[in-house]
Amino acid sequence: MERPTVQSTIKDAEKNITYVVLAYRKLTREELVSSVRHFWAQKKRPKVKPGETIIIETIYGHDQPDPQ
Repeated sequence: MERPTVQSTIKDAEKNITYVVLAYRKLTREELVSSVRHFWAQKKRPKVKPGETIIIETIYGHDQPDPQ
C-alpha cells in the first residue's frame, strides 16, 4: 500500500502549532479538524512545544478510485 502524499495544512495560532495532514486526497476543513482531534486523543502522543510542526498520516481518500 502506498503512503498518503496529499498535504493539507492547518495552524493553531493560539498554541503556535502547525499540523500537516497527509491523505490520499485534499481534505475538507472538518476532516482536518477531525484528524487533529484524533492526534490529541492519543494516550501515547509525543509532547508538543509551541512552534512545532506535527505531521499526521490518515487514510482519508484511500477507498476512492483514482480520478482519470
